[in-house]
Amino acid sequence: MTTEYRNFFHYSSRLNMAGVLGDVHVELLKLKKADSWFMFTRDLLLKHEILTSTLDVNDEYDDPNKSKSLRKNGNVFFKARLYWKAVDMYNRCLKACKPNTECHALAQANRSAAYFHMGQYEHCLKDALCVVESDNYPSNLVYKLHERIGHVEHILGYTERAKKSYALCLKRLDEADMSAVKKRKFRMAISIAVSNCEEVEEEPTKSTTTMETLCVEQLVGGKNENIPALSAFVELKLSENMGRGVYATCDINPGDVVAIDEPYICGPLSEFREVCHYNGCMKIHSSLIHCPKCLLVFYCNKDCMNKDYKDGHNLLCPIMYHIKSRPGITKINELAIKWFLRAYSKMGLKKYCAIVDNFSESKIDPIKRGFDEIGQYKSDDFLTAYSLDIIVNEMSIDVLFFFNCIAVDMLHYLMLSGFKIPECYIGIIGTSLVRILTILDLNYSKLKLDDLSISLTLYPTISLFNHSCDANISPSGNILDRIRVMKAVQPIPKGTQLCCNYGIKFTAFNKELRQQFCNLLRFNCYCEPCIKNWPIYHYTPNRLSTLNILNYSMADTVSSECIKFVEFTKSVDSKDYCQHLNYLYSFIKILNTNVKRPFSLYEDCLQMISNAHSISTSLKGIGL
Repeated sequence: MTTEYRNFFHYSSRLNMAGVLGDVHVELLKLKKADSWFMFTRDLLLKHEILTSTLDVNDEYDDPNKSKSLRKNGNVFFKARLYWKAVDMYNRCLKACKPNTECHALAQANRSAAYFHMGQYEHCLKDALCVVESDNYPSNLVYKLHERIGHVEHILGYTERAKKSYALCLKRLDEADMSAVKKRKFRMAISIAVSNCEEVEEEPTKSTTTMETLCVEQLVGGKNENIPALSAFVELKLSENMGRGVYATCDINPGDVVAIDEPYICGPLSEFREVCHYNGCMKIHSSLIHCPKCLLVFYCNKDCMNKDYKDGHNLLCPIMYHIKSRPGITKINELAIKWFLRAYSKMGLKKYCAIVDNFSESKIDPIKRGFDEIGQYKSDDFLTAYSLDIIVNEMSIDVLFFFNCIAVDMLHYLMLSGFKIPECYIGIIGTSLVRILTILDLNYSKLKLDDLSISLTLYPTISLFNHSCDANISPSGNILDRIRVMKAVQPIPKGTQLCCNYGIKFTAFNKELRQQFCNLLRFNCYCEPCIKNWPIYHYTPNRLSTLNILNYSMADTVSSECIKFVEFTKSVDSKDYCQHLNYLYSFIKILNTNVKRPFSLYEDCLQMISNAHSISTSLKGIGL
């Protein structure tokens, strides 16, 4: 369980000021059911007026007078060449007016002009094209948009597109309120622009969207019969210490693909502002368009925007600002409400509540939790994701109460925005939000499988893998991948559990720190480095001796191969490791069989393999 909660005492401090916090703990301990917890918490926050009574923010929706004033202020900044300030005003104007109006079209067109002068041509083009497509812009001014589109396309090297845009500009010029003399001069200027295009050789089509790496990897042994995202060479088993886990049913070699999983739900990390927010996309794009209402989410095109609206953003949009301001972990809160609204949009309220109400961990065989009625475990299924471990019994009462308060807040904002929930469903929905928050929080480290992740992503099948401080599998692919491939990085003998790393390796952290980390996530680590207290990398043996050779008959061969490996590390650049994967696989297999760990050359090779998997997949994605 992560401790990085923002304003953890936001609710309890207010209850403490009211002199009721002590009684709250006593009453909560008496309650046995999750829905009783939620309803008690909701009544408590309502009684002590801790919940907000309005959705008002600084810039109100659909305020024509305010939006007009904001646009005028933007125009003042534009004329003063303070383009960044003009963009800010136009952004606020867009938030204060309805999307399908002339007001909205004027502000977006003006923002396009500001972007042009700032040299942000991709943003300029996006805005101008959106306005043209909207058909809400004054017809006597449309020619200006086509002119600007043509200029930008010319600058970006899209010469054929630019000529078509100039032709449209001239076609719409007849509608302009302009004298015949000015029109003649304007036509001459456009003719020169077209001539300039013809002098430039057409460049290859550029794509502003970085395409997701095509998944050409294949699961070793094919798909698992019951868990299609896993290899057929693994199975799900229970262990006394670690609960449910994935085990090899035959020997697995380094490089073998053991899982290919798609996310159930995902959202961009705050520091990555160029990621499309649509759950089914999540691609990096150099020029995103804002949601025209909340201005807090971004999309690579209108298609993704429309799909996200159907997935529930139309309901989330009015309260997005408030969700971002709630205590806890902002991105977890956003992902939780996005999860609920997406499921609601697909199933409807009645079916959603029926599924949630019927779910009970106590009634399900632990090994079968998350499987559907025909015995399939599918990552795109709501119940599969909803069935992931939460270990409520090991949560402190303070944390559980905190999550209930956040869920109450979320539901309250939804209802303030006009979301209709019959009284009989409030406890069910609230309880489901608490569970979703807990699942995401518990899986927080798994949501970021590596330090380069651009998003928080819940992979229900990959979540089946337990942690090891000495992982034998790791993610393969680059930060742009939505589909996640997991590959073996060490030899995995039959019967061995497959484990990934949640972000803390024995080579970098001592046992005490690792155990503290695992305790925060409410589990104990039983990996070999923890059981045998392996030293960190700095103190790892780096030479062969009688103490670490397991097979003396292979001593000379192992020694010779180690010398070759050291020379290899000196002569090969890290970016070229992917070209030598077969060699790295063979070397780690020799050491795995014949040398006692920890051994520095083994750890070096292991890291090289992990790095090479990412590099090689990245190269496939860009056609190298």
